Amino acid sequence: MRTVRPTPRRNTVTILAFDGSMEMSVVMTRDMFHAGAVAQQHAEPSAVVSPGKQVVVASQDGDPVRTFSGSMYQPDCSMTDIDSTELVVVSGIWCEIEQLIIRHRTTVEWILKQHQQGARIACLHTGAFLLAETGLLDNKVATVYWRMIEEFKSRYPKVILQPEKNITSSGNLFCSAGVSSGIEMGIYLLEKLWGVSVAAKVSRHFLMDIPRAPVEFQLALDQQKQHKDSRIQTAQQWLESNFSSDFLLEEVAEKVCLSLRSFRRRFKDATGETPMQYLQRIRLETAKQLLATSTLGVDQVSYRVGYEDASYFCRIFKQKLKVTPGEYRANMTK
Repeated sequence: MRTVRPTPRRNTVTILAFDGSMEMSVVMTRDMFHAGAVAQQHAEPSAVVSPGKQVVVASQDGDPVRTFSGSMYQPDCSMTDIDSTELVVVSGIWCEIEQLIIRHRTTVEWILKQHQQGARIACLHTGAFLLAETGLLDNKVATVYWRMIEEFKSRYPKVILQPEKNITSSGNLFCSAGVSSGIEMGIYLLEKLWGVSVAAKVSRHFLMDIPRAPVEFQLALDQQKQHKDSRIQTAQQWLESNFSSDFLLEEVAEKVCLSLRSFRRRFKDATGETPMQYLQRIRLETAKQLLATSTLGVDQVSYRVGYEDASYFCRIFKQKLKVTPGEYRANMTK
């Protein structure tokens, strides 16, 4: 008797589950993207696809998987049931890497096919090994769970591994070093899929009080460090860690053993921005995150990001973003 293949599915997010998957990396990821799909449906009630059909969990053959903690998890379907998807999320797996790769050759081929069709590929924790097996990460940056750094380097010498980073991005390929940093990466991807407003709503539920700039901005800062002036890289890192402090630019120049004039010139040559423009951008991006994801008053946000004068903060915010802090918050919390 011939087996009838189900009608091919087209969905927005496909989360891959395996024997040995950390259940949190599957369930938490599904909850987060499902919350995004629900928020998107509320914003567009005429949407024909229900949230439950937009976000699915798939295993290689559609059979239940035994998670790292020993519980059984029933996926929605097999990978082969899915014709196309906008985002693939490879869950974190706790098992022998050699066994993982041998058992999941089909998974590697399916991931490659989805990427060729235009899908974004994101991986959590050790999921980076399956993504690296596709060859897509060759000559691109990636990160991985800290215990697996040496094995990853040995297996994939062509990958530009940045183990100090919690999250990396190379085109449509995304890696997070752990499951918790995968939440931040998920918020970033929610914005890519459904926009800033949806991502902000989900962020308020999953990242209630994270006082740092959004992932997309952090990745942009990382790109600005791709130069060879080590003193300016040190200054950039110091500004990113101390943006909320009260200091003079001369002090930063002294920390990297440069005169103020040389510091300004070399900073602009290396990053394309003046030190004050760089600092202001960090402060305003962090303020945007706090306005969107916390209940702090505008005065408190101003102080948190390094502006003691709230009225000055409001003027700068409106000058750069064309809306007041209050208007920005209202737009993000609709």
